[in-house]
Amino acid sequence: MEIQKLNAARGWTWVKQGYQLIMRSPILSITTALIGAMALLMAMMVPMVGPLLLIVLIPLLLAGYMRICRALEEDEEVELTDLLAGFKKNTPGLISLGAFLMLGMLFASSVMVFVGGEDLSTLMQQVQASEDPQVLVEAFGSAGGSVALAILLGFSLVIALVMAWQYAPILVFFSGLTPFAAIQASFTGTVRNILPYTVYSLIMQVLALLLGILPFGIGMILLLPLGLTSLYVSYRNIFPWLDAPITPVVVDHSTPNNDGAA
Repeated sequence: MEIQKLNAARGWTWVKQGYQLIMRSPILSITTALIGAMALLMAMMVPMVGPLLLIVLIPLLLAGYMRICRALEEDEEVELTDLLAGFKKNTPGLISLGAFLMLGMLFASSVMVFVGGEDLSTLMQQVQASEDPQVLVEAFGSAGGSVALAILLGFSLVIALVMAWQYAPILVFFSGLTPFAAIQASFTGTVRNILPYTVYSLIMQVLALLLGILPFGIGMILLLPLGLTSLYVSYRNIFPWLDAPITPVVVDHSTPNNDGAA
């Protein structure tokens, strides 16, 4: 499987074609995204096992929504049960990716605590206890260099985790990659396409600000399916489409592709 390298303008294409996918069946696209989000919120509220259940469900429901995106792409009939596709195909690998995500977040948190020490703990207590922005600004300003380093390291580790994880469930679900191979491919694909990914991220942040002013959280309701469909489009651009188990990843060093996407 080749990993494509695309130009920066492709970041806008991902958003545009993600919107076009939604418009093929807007009601089901938005409804299934909201159902998935509500399922995650309900799982998180389960006593004792909520966080663990959440970690298990994230890759399973993401795979299900990617199956919906494929149905939209190929003009197939979309059904609510498609959201459960991750429970029927390559489920153990998807659950393993949930465990990897949990371990990655724990590692990033541990590094922050180790580097920041008591200064970071004090700062976190001040942040939780105060709602005054001025107090928070003063708390961050008076924090030591170890706190700044801890936050920088933690942020960097989380970004690396996102890069390694974001395409992994899709690769496991559709192509049958092992979780480790999928994580490698996701990280490589994101790094090779850091320019379009940066453009895409900036566009989504601007859209979040614009849609955030809409009342009753309507903007966020619209942004959620767009984020998922555009992720699918970016996957389709970066990785060739294959349903069968695939050969080892090969990085394509050819000239960046400027053509259309989904």
